Amino acid sequence: MARRMTRKQTLFFAPTSKKLARQISITSPATFRQSISTIKQGGVTLKESRALVLAQNRARAQLNRTNLSIKERIEFTKIAMQKLPKVSKR
Repeated sequence: MARRMTRKQTLFFAPTSKKLARQISITSPATFRQSISTIKQGGVTLKESRALVLAQNRARAQLNRTNLSIKERIEFTKIAMQKLPKVSKR
């Protein structure tokens, strides 16, 4: 019986929503806060909430890298600890 090889999915895959990919940025804590505020303006949908959680998880995954500068490490920890808004729209 042949075994099926499954492909391991990573956190860094192509975006499913181009609109959300343009809105959400984790380059700095300030841009992440700005991303949250722009999403909160129209109400937070479940899809947007999941995208924000994914962005935070990507920031946490970056912390596992060994070649990060101190500044980058501080920025990624601030992004990872940021409070996210609750879903307010269906």
